[in-house]
Amino acid sequence: MATHAIMAHYFATEGRGHLRVDKQSHSLSGEVEVVMRYAFLVGVLTFSSLAIAQSCTSYVVVNAYEPRLHVDIQTLKGDDFIAKMGDSDLAIVSTSQDYNSRLLVLLEVDGAQKNEKIGDVVDTVTRMARQAPEGKPVAFGIYADHAAFTKGFIAEAEKRNAEIGAVIEESDSLGHRVALYDSLHESLKLFGQHQPGDTVLLVANPYDDKSSHSSGDVEREFLATGTRLLIMLREPFSDVARDYSHVIEKRMFYTLSERTGGAFTDFDPHFFGFGWRGYMLGLRIPDNVRKPKKWQLKLQPAAARSFSHSKLFYPELVPPCQTAIVEKAKQ
Repeated sequence: MATHAIMAHYFATEGRGHLRVDKQSHSLSGEVEVVMRYAFLVGVLTFSSLAIAQSCTSYVVVNAYEPRLHVDIQTLKGDDFIAKMGDSDLAIVSTSQDYNSRLLVLLEVDGAQKNEKIGDVVDTVTRMARQAPEGKPVAFGIYADHAAFTKGFIAEAEKRNAEIGAVIEESDSLGHRVALYDSLHESLKLFGQHQPGDTVLLVANPYDDKSSHSSGDVEREFLATGTRLLIMLREPFSDVARDYSHVIEKRMFYTLSERTGGAFTDFDPHFFGFGWRGYMLGLRIPDNVRKPKKWQLKLQPAAARSFSHSKLFYPELVPPCQTAIVEKAKQ
C-alpha cells in the first residue's frame, strides 16, 4: 500500500475512533492528538523510506597477501577491514570467500616457435588454463598482431580443454607484430556486463608496435568496467630486450595493475589462482553514487599487527550498486 494510502486509512480509522470517546468535552484535544499522531507516523515512514533509499550495496573483490611468506592471507573476517569513502566510513555488510568470479587468461605468443624459454612459458600457461578447477568460469586468449579467444567463459573442464586446444592451433597464424592494447580491448569485450571480481590475467612483455588503441584507451576501459588486471611477465626485464625503450607500456604494467586491484609480478604460477583467493566485500554506499568512485581500505589495528607486512590489493574505484549480476559471481 502506498504511503499516502496508509496515511488516509490511518487518519480515517484512528481519528474517528478516538473522537467518539467524548464528543462534547474532548473534541478539540482529540483532534490535536490525532493530528500529532498522524504527523508522527508520517515522519516515521518518511525517515524509514529515506533510510532505505539513501544507501545500497556494492561488491568488490580484494586480496590480502603476505609477501615475506609468499602466501595469501585467508583468515580475515569482515570486522578486520576498515573501508572509507572520503571522510565517511563505509559499512562492510558482507564478506565471502566463496565466490566464482570470471578469469580471462590472455597470453602473448609471438616468438614462441623460435625461443625455447618463451615456448616453455606459453606451454605452462596453456596447461594451467586447461587445469583450472572444475566449475570456475575461465576464458583463454592468445595474441600477436591480433588475438584469438575461446567462445566465452567455460566452467566445464572437458569443453574448456577442447576450446583452448582450438585457440592454440591458431598461434602460428597471428602474425609477427604485437598488438597489446588492441588485444586487451578485445578481452574486455568478452566479459559483457561487469560482474564483481572479473579478472584479466595477462602473461606478456610490455611491448606494442601495432595497436590502434592507446595505453590511455585501455586504462579508461579497465577502470570504467571495474575489471581487475593481473600481469605476469613472460620474460624478465632486460637492457637488451626489445621492450627496453617502451616506457609507456612498462608504466601501464605498473600503474594499471595496481589501480584495478590486481598485481604485477615476474612469471609466478602462484598468481594464476590469485583472483579466486580473495574476499568479496559487500559495501554499504550512498545510492546517489552513479559512477565508480574512489575509496580506501585498510586493516583494523589488531589485524594489522598480526599481519604487519601484509599488502591489500583492492581497486582504486568502487563501482555503483549491483543487483542481479552479483548473484552470478556468487554461484
